[in-house]
Amino acid sequence: MRTRLAFPLAAATLALANGLAAAQAQPQQEDEPMGACVSTLASLLRSRLTPKDYPEAARKGGIQGTVWFLLTCNSQGVFEGSWVERGSGSELLDQAALHTIERVFPLGTPAPADCHLGHGFSVSLPMVYRLRTAPSRR
Repeated sequence: MRTRLAFPLAAATLALANGLAAAQAQPQQEDEPMGACVSTLASLLRSRLTPKDYPEAARKGGIQGTVWFLLTCNSQGVFEGSWVERGSGSELLDQAALHTIERVFPLGTPAPADCHLGHGFSVSLPMVYRLRTAPSRR
């Protein structure tokens, strides 16, 4: 039996400032084991983001937005699917988010130990693309 959990428990924020990428996660503990899994997934995503994950054309065009993606894991703790659940309104950002998720969480690979819950699950997570202005120098 597959359980679909749509927990917006962690946001991966990809922000570019002076060419550096950063991601932030804001976990909210609703279900302790699932919360630990989502925090681990967000941390893994955050640690693997690169400036290339925010498309140059989107940066130059000032395109920002949030892409909600769904990540599924089977009962054996293996990633088995990912897709855009709710797009940002920009095909460029949606495709970039999907490529990033597929790179960070490749299909057929084991999920982190915190995500071996004994049942399959799907988790919905946002990836936020936001441009930051460089701090002014005085």
